[in-house]
Amino acid sequence: MNSMLSKIGKTKHDYFFLHFILLFISFTISAQQDSATLQAVVIQATRTSSDSPVPHTNIKAAAIAQQQQAQDIPYLLSGIPSLVETSDAGAGVGYTGLRIRGSDPTRVNITLNGVPFNDAESQGVFWVNMPDLASSAAEIQVQRGVGTSTNGAGAFGATVNIDLSKVTRDPFAQITNTFGAFGVRKHAIQLGTGALAGGKISFSGRLSTVHSDGYIDRATANLRALHLTGTYIDDHQSLQMHFLGGREITYQAWYGLPAQYYDAGTNRTYNAAGTERTDQPHPNEVDNYNQQHYLLHYKRNISSRLLVQLNGHYTRGFGYYEQYKANQAFSDYNLNNIPFADTTISATDLIRRRWLDNHFYGTTWVIKYANGKTHLTFGGAANQYRGKHFGEVIWATYNPVPQGHRYYENDAVKNDANAYFQIETKYSSHFSSFVDLQLRHVGYHFLGFNNELQNVDQTANLLFFNPKAGLNYRFSSRSDAYIFTGIGHREPNRDDFTQSTPNSRPKAEQLFNLETGAKTRQTNWSLSANLFGMYYRNQLVLSGRINDVGAYARTNVPTSYRTGLELEATARPISRLLFSGNISWSTNKAINFVEFRDNWATGTQEAITYPKSDLAFSPNLIARAEVNYDIIPTNKKHALGITLSGKHVGRQFLDNTSNTYTQLPAFRFLDARFNYNLSLHHQQKIRFILAVNNLFNAKYASNGWVYRFTSPDYDPRSDDFYTRQEGSGGIYHQAGYFPQAGTNWMMTVVVEF
Repeated sequence: MNSMLSKIGKTKHDYFFLHFILLFISFTISAQQDSATLQAVVIQATRTSSDSPVPHTNIKAAAIAQQQQAQDIPYLLSGIPSLVETSDAGAGVGYTGLRIRGSDPTRVNITLNGVPFNDAESQGVFWVNMPDLASSAAEIQVQRGVGTSTNGAGAFGATVNIDLSKVTRDPFAQITNTFGAFGVRKHAIQLGTGALAGGKISFSGRLSTVHSDGYIDRATANLRALHLTGTYIDDHQSLQMHFLGGREITYQAWYGLPAQYYDAGTNRTYNAAGTERTDQPHPNEVDNYNQQHYLLHYKRNISSRLLVQLNGHYTRGFGYYEQYKANQAFSDYNLNNIPFADTTISATDLIRRRWLDNHFYGTTWVIKYANGKTHLTFGGAANQYRGKHFGEVIWATYNPVPQGHRYYENDAVKNDANAYFQIETKYSSHFSSFVDLQLRHVGYHFLGFNNELQNVDQTANLLFFNPKAGLNYRFSSRSDAYIFTGIGHREPNRDDFTQSTPNSRPKAEQLFNLETGAKTRQTNWSLSANLFGMYYRNQLVLSGRINDVGAYARTNVPTSYRTGLELEATARPISRLLFSGNISWSTNKAINFVEFRDNWATGTQEAITYPKSDLAFSPNLIARAEVNYDIIPTNKKHALGITLSGKHVGRQFLDNTSNTYTQLPAFRFLDARFNYNLSLHHQQKIRFILAVNNLFNAKYASNGWVYRFTSPDYDPRSDDFYTRQEGSGGIYHQAGYFPQAGTNWMMTVVVEF
């Protein structure tokens, strides 16, 4: 859901941003450099350390700068083990997503400086709302599995912690310009005052604009972002404030490519959005959304052993998505039928907007105590989400629509609070342990159905206990072995609550996670191996079932699991050459999964049981390899390097039936990147990045959807290009696929001074 700036023009809010930036630039230029070194100001209690038993990967700011251009964070994280990235528009800009070990975005917890970023209701993450976020990151850490205690929903398969708290000693300015295929453009400016007032105060800011025409037809994205930071730090305390503003207008591309076009290999860029009735697509079939984040972090060193961190946050979101809908019944939109000649008109073409107006705010806190070999952490959070959901009809062929006519309204309030206690104990130079105990409460108040199918206010309360523990054994300063186990819980999302009665409402999910492995870091090579088991109770999946309110609802699978092996390795045979890569083998199964299949002839549903089937979107094999060669080694003047990276993703199924008619075939692609750094006088630098993606023009799709049904008396394929027949019987399905771009390029020039 997001914004159409080219159509609605400037707002007072926009002019305020511009005025603020001009003042900020003026202040930065006049700032005097201070030689004091600023320290870290935010305690990342949700972040794990290097000797932790939790499998994780850290990406530093220097590595981000080497590859960050205009694509979203899921593409930046492509090298993480067991990760698959995807893009609705096919080019990595706009709506993008990731899966880690097959866990979808609603099960991946995202935090900004430890503050929840996932949407509180859907539990998903919409990277499009915060464009160019990686440019502000000091580090990104990805934890696989249930991970350590964190804040917010979605910590159920992986965790991504984004650290935005970096401060710099010296003043700086950086101008970035990116151009690429499919009309990609990014223009950004970053500024920092360096240390002022004796090294105690600093300010920094970033303003970014990103545009893409999209690989898919009309899948345009117009994005803007602003990030302002102010920091105060002295010997005993620090205070840091962030403002992040994101505004986006994205033409919808979420229907996917029709199955028949996908099979034929034609019209790979076809987009059905906006074409429901008109000869010309509706020009404003867009997502129009504005999101703002306010973060406040205060740290106080009580003593050399005790420190406290208090954080406050507030997120404001507001926007809509617009759709042209054909032949809609007046009764569905609270509109009256129209008498006309000798008949009555009861349906019309119309344009509707579905709005979301929300507030999310709260606090998180951390108390850390270190006494020799024991480190104690007590932390937690208390957050509230308040969301208004409403729909408007803004135009109709028949029946004049009153201005601001709302055809539905549904408000919701969600409270989320947790407290956790962690103890890390180092028994000797070789052996350490980690214990993490979390208690979490979720309270949700919403408009839902009762047992008489009436819409009434309802409340749900859930209490979760999430214990975790691990052991680490250090053979030497370069080699470790570890074991980790933990339990996680995850509440149903908004639709699970609102589209059900108390009788049909699904249960919360539960995850038992076991990780064990070893790693070694030698002078010229490194190797790590991690065995994992993720065992679920009541995992929520789409089964095709229609519940007692007539909705296609997610249902609980009593038993399912993911088990696998992840290997990571690096080797530097000579100083200029570096090999790196990872590979993941896994088995991902649902036990006794029941599919509910519509029968169009009888209006009933058929139940089909699968004793052991593959979990959807869970490839058994994911592998990535990368080669870096320094053509010109780094020296005082310049450096030139080339990077080749290839990725293989195994076969995936669109649902949990292991049905080969609805699968994403395995795919692989190869990317190339050139980095050239030129150092000029007075600390001025110019960096060039040239990337050529998908060098061999692989044609593949990385995401999709499916709906299966039986129709013995009617073949719908000629009327609907999304429809395929399965074999020679009366079984059909509708499916949409999301093709990714073929060979494409992107070039970035960064000027630093």
